[in-house]
Amino acid sequence: MGLFTFFPILIVIVYLAILFGIFYLIYTWVNKFISLKQEHNDLLREIVSKMDNHKSSTPQ
Repeated sequence: MGLFTFFPILIVIVYLAILFGIFYLIYTWVNKFISLKQEHNDLLREIVSKMDNHKSSTPQ
């Protein structure tokens, strides 16, 4: 009878562990996506500024 009293508690612990694992994976994916988007924006900003500098330095 002692095993059956801990079985629901074990199920709840496993369920919560799976839930926290899923939330952790979502959190890391969102953070990685945001950092990559920021890096992409920085690279585009650098490309645009180099194009502007190149365009203004060439005589017309």
